[in-house]
Amino acid sequence: MAAIRDAWRQGVVAIMLGGAGMLGASGVANAQSLPASPASSTEKPGQEETAPTKDDDGLLVTAAIRARYETVGGRPSPDVAAAEQAFLVRTGIALEYGPGPLTIGGELVDSRGYGIGTRTQIDNGDINALELPQAYLKLRLDPGATPLGLASVEGGRFLINLGSGRLVATDEYRNTVTGFTGVRFDFKPTRSTGVSLFYVMPQEHLPSGDAEVRRNVVRFDRETLNNVLFGAHITQKQALGAGQVELAYYRLAEHDSPGRATADRRLQTIDARFSRSAQDCGFDYDLEGAYQFGRASESMRADATNAPVKAGFVHAAAGFTFGGAIKPRLGLFYDYASGNGRQAGAGGTLHRFDTLFGSRRDDFGPSGTYAALARRNISAPGVRFEAKPADRFEVLTDYRGIWLASRYDGFYDLTDPTGRSGRFAGQQVEGRLRYWVIPNRLRLESNFAVLFKGAFLRNVPEAVARKASTVRFLETNLLVTF
Repeated sequence: MAAIRDAWRQGVVAIMLGGAGMLGASGVANAQSLPASPASSTEKPGQEETAPTKDDDGLLVTAAIRARYETVGGRPSPDVAAAEQAFLVRTGIALEYGPGPLTIGGELVDSRGYGIGTRTQIDNGDINALELPQAYLKLRLDPGATPLGLASVEGGRFLINLGSGRLVATDEYRNTVTGFTGVRFDFKPTRSTGVSLFYVMPQEHLPSGDAEVRRNVVRFDRETLNNVLFGAHITQKQALGAGQVELAYYRLAEHDSPGRATADRRLQTIDARFSRSAQDCGFDYDLEGAYQFGRASESMRADATNAPVKAGFVHAAAGFTFGGAIKPRLGLFYDYASGNGRQAGAGGTLHRFDTLFGSRRDDFGPSGTYAALARRNISAPGVRFEAKPADRFEVLTDYRGIWLASRYDGFYDLTDPTGRSGRFAGQQVEGRLRYWVIPNRLRLESNFAVLFKGAFLRNVPEAVARKASTVRFLETNLLVTF
């Protein structure tokens, strides 16, 4: 079976590369391009209105390459170097053809890293050379064909963006994409109601060995029935006025398999969200909460104890967009995600929230060599400013204070099981500058972050780089789309 699967993937890769060459020569590609990964929707998951459109023959072609250089210093974790530099390149091409109800599509993504040291924070979540995260068939049914209204069935390998993207999404900022293999069914019984049902196997990035990852070794990702995600997501627009209501259920079931150790997670997550998107001269809001329960092990060690899980997270944000040429938006936000207590790992209940396959950048700042904040063991209020001084120029910056939800759990890969290092982790200032040199074709972007270390990061026994009072991160990237 493995040989057949690899042959299928190699055949699809060859077809895509050959088709891309012919299309480029003939100039057929008329669709709007998206950031690489080209078919990954946008950094705001689930917004169909920003998706590219097919040409008159039902053809969609998108391609992009992004080169990113980043540098970080002052990291406190003893498992990685305090300072690091990395050069990351992501190249992608996506093809989709479907003049009628049946569509066939695929996407090839090559995510590589250069100048990566041995004590790096970069892993196969950032490097995944020459992979096929998408190869799918999709059948669209008109409203009159089923009692469920407009419907579609998708099977094969594909990407998933649901709701806010905090639990299941494709992270546009990250250097790699997370694909899923399985089946998905979507239908819209009314213009304002949408339902998604799915049963998928998350694709495991390979290789997993550090040395192979640093050398950009090509090994096709795999999926297994020992790691399954299924669930449902429901959206109701124009609910309670201009707001949108979303309800979701996710079930993750994983087991150890040959060559793959897991935390044996059997997690169920119930999620609810009420939101209104930003608009000119008006208020917006985003309130989301999730409760997670089931069983899991605290680590992937063979002798780790499998324990009950009770965890949750809350995201609350509100803002106002002012009028004028630059359309400034000022907002307040708060993120909470539970953490383990004193007895975790010793037979007690685990309370650390698991964000499943959620996106990080929009809420918490850059990932990559920085990746300081995550949706676990955190209590962090803040304020955000966004503006668009010109059609091609965008600015985003925010400030937040960071406390641990539990003083006994970890932050930035550091833990004080005694709790004596306190709960205050520090303060973060981060942001992004973005300029379209050529609209929809060439984009220059820079992301930055400064983490002012609080009492926890200064006092936790295992912390390194103690003389550095901050963790400093700067990144610049150039994106070319075709």
